[in-house]
Amino acid sequence: MNVSILGAPGCVGTNLIRSLLEKKELIITGSYRLEEEIPDSIKDKRLLWKKVDLFSQKSTESFMENADILIYLIHSLGAKDFETLDIKLASAAGNAAKKMGVKKIIYLGGIVPENENASPHLTSRMKTGQTLASYGVPLAEVRASILLETCSASYQIIYYLAKRLPIMITPKWLNSYCAPIALKDAVSFISFLIEKDIHGHEIFEIGSDIIRYKDLLSLCGKSIRGFGNIIIPLPLFAIKLSALWIELITGVKNTVAIALAEGLRTNTIPSRNRFKEITGRDPITVESVLNELAEKMKNVQT
Repeated sequence: MNVSILGAPGCVGTNLIRSLLEKKELIITGSYRLEEEIPDSIKDKRLLWKKVDLFSQKSTESFMENADILIYLIHSLGAKDFETLDIKLASAAGNAAKKMGVKKIIYLGGIVPENENASPHLTSRMKTGQTLASYGVPLAEVRASILLETCSASYQIIYYLAKRLPIMITPKWLNSYCAPIALKDAVSFISFLIEKDIHGHEIFEIGSDIIRYKDLLSLCGKSIRGFGNIIIPLPLFAIKLSALWIELITGVKNTVAIALAEGLRTNTIPSRNRFKEITGRDPITVESVLNELAEKMKNVQT
């Protein structure tokens, strides 16, 4: 089976490729734009890296030649007009997938809050899924909240805030709920979907423990130093001020921080968590993941 991955050099893509290479029946094609994006750490005779320009229909179709399954991991977060760009790129991919006879698309998006105003970032994730599905290729849309892994921007924000600010003043909207999940669990879930028949546009929401953002920060602090952070919420805290604060403390790019911070004002929890239904097991607990990642971060920094 031939699996083509758009967005392969990123945090999710590289971890996914490592997982999929354990399946001996798969031949994997990963996309790249620049040679330096190709990770040196992943090499296998069943893995081909292929340059693709999604602004070129010919290049996009060439990338999907012989593909049975397309895994779509493109994310324009940080771009000036990321919503428009996300939809444009998804349209190019969906159109090419239809023309090249791709049998199924698997797309990793975000959980969209019910009965609440979604942030531009989460709205873009939802519209990307709708755009991919509009071309008629069966689409499995995986919706996740926060992905926990050392390479994840969301985890890096949580980690460095928790580490550097044992006592912190935060926006009141950190009382919102989320359902973080280990990236390796999300990758495992996508791997299971490769074998599953998909009809139409099917949505799979996944997550681990449901927790408030402020408690996630405190629990991360506990994983780092053995005791949680003291968090003092304030009712007024502008998004742009929060983003500047995040950039200063964590080093995450301001435009990315703004988009992610806007998403913290609403609940991002699964209305129907399908993780166990598909994988046959429970996801790793948030506390266990945070402890594991804190140890990894310690080893990287020493």
